Amino acid sequence: MSTIETVGECDRALHRLLMVTLRREKLTADRDSEIAAIQQRFSTPIAETRIKTTVLEQQIQAYYEEHRKELEIEGKKSIQLSAGLLGMRAPTNPGLIPLSEKWTWDKIEAKLKEVWKNKYFHKPKPPDPDKVRIKKELTPEQLRQCGMRLDTDEKFYLELNRLAAADAPALDPEQQASAA
Repeated sequence: MSTIETVGECDRALHRLLMVTLRREKLTADRDSEIAAIQQRFSTPIAETRIKTTVLEQQIQAYYEEHRKELEIEGKKSIQLSAGLLGMRAPTNPGLIPLSEKWTWDKIEAKLKEVWKNKYFHKPKPPDPDKVRIKKELTPEQLRQCGMRLDTDEKFYLELNRLAAADAPALDPEQQASAA
């Protein structure tokens, strides 16, 4: 990199900087314009596939929940199908949640203080409850007494078998059926 030694060289360098900056700004604007056009072109089909995905996931979940006893064989809480895995799972680290809508975190904190004083509050920064310690030390009955419970509710999940479809054309099943 050479140094600028005269006012004339400085003026020419400043002019080159102006031209390069204007070129970069034009390229950026052209790129952004093309990106916006692509986003516009794909926005409707992507939104349609989001809707279809949501509807299908809800239908699959409803079917699984309605036929859970038939599908969960030998105590296994999932079933492997050709296109994916369906099942129910409980959280590995359940969170504390209020027992009902009548229990707010303010009411829970007040009850914790009433029963255990500051034992289950972070030190030195009260008033936040130490939820890790509460989960570890309190029994389910003690949690209920203070308006809480562990969120151990099982949640539906599905995992698509993407490898099975890797070589298949990117058509939805309705299009594949009509193409066949």
